[in-house]
Amino acid sequence: MAAEFELDDYILVQDGRVLEIFHRDVSESTRFHVAFVGIDVQPRGEEYKVRIGRRHGEDMIVDGIRLTMDQERFARFREFIAGAIAARDLTG
Repeated sequence: MAAEFELDDYILVQDGRVLEIFHRDVSESTRFHVAFVGIDVQPRGEEYKVRIGRRHGEDMIVDGIRLTMDQERFARFREFIAGAIAARDLTG
């Protein structure tokens, strides 16, 4: 079953081993296999800056999006992204 996370103009969908990102103003979505997904989180005071995209090398994320979340939404994001991490860990 697919899991969804909505924030502002974005909807992220994790379905099996695919993470798909939809934006309200863009007709095409962006899809990543979970084996290639990179996530970077930077706490900034009461908020979290989150970057999600394709891992490139050890410390780069490309072709992704940047989101800013308060603590409550970040807690929900962590629950959502745990499914993608679990699916990634089952890959190879």
